[in-house]
Amino acid sequence: MRERQSILHNIDWVTVLLFILLMFIGWINIYSAVYNEEHSSIFDFSQRYGKQLIWIFAAFGIAFVIVVIDASFFITFSYLVYGISILSLLAVLAFGKEIAGSRSWFQFGSIAIQPAEFAKFATALALAKYLSAYNMKIETFRATLHIMGIMLLPAGLIAVQPDMGSALVFF
Repeated sequence: MRERQSILHNIDWVTVLLFILLMFIGWINIYSAVYNEEHSSIFDFSQRYGKQLIWIFAAFGIAFVIVVIDASFFITFSYLVYGISILSLLAVLAFGKEIAGSRSWFQFGSIAIQPAEFAKFATALALAKYLSAYNMKIETFRATLHIMGIMLLPAGLIAVQPDMGSALVFF
């Protein structure tokens, strides 16, 4: 019980509330942008705003899982997660669906997933693991090369799709 209290106590609730507010504003913007009198319910899951609501609920579930998982899990599996994200970026080049001239999505029925979004998280995780290594000296040229390699590999794979907007996030 004490651990549960410390988890809830350590959460930055202002950031959580701002995140919820931004999600709500984004959801309302999607609703207003594609409003159709035939589909006037904001909870119509056949429309874009309804599908976005499903992803909002999924985000809450994922956030809960991330908060509950012990931090050592992320430390232990950071390079594995990074490797899987690199493989998914390679796979989307071969098997992805082309949308608006960019082959950057996996299509599973009515659900489309963009591996570049997961690569952002995986890259941040791998970079944090590398930078937190014992005796890591960031001022060395070798460390700079490793850091650039961790960042440039997914950015380059995303740029090839081409999805320059997502690739720029890495810089």
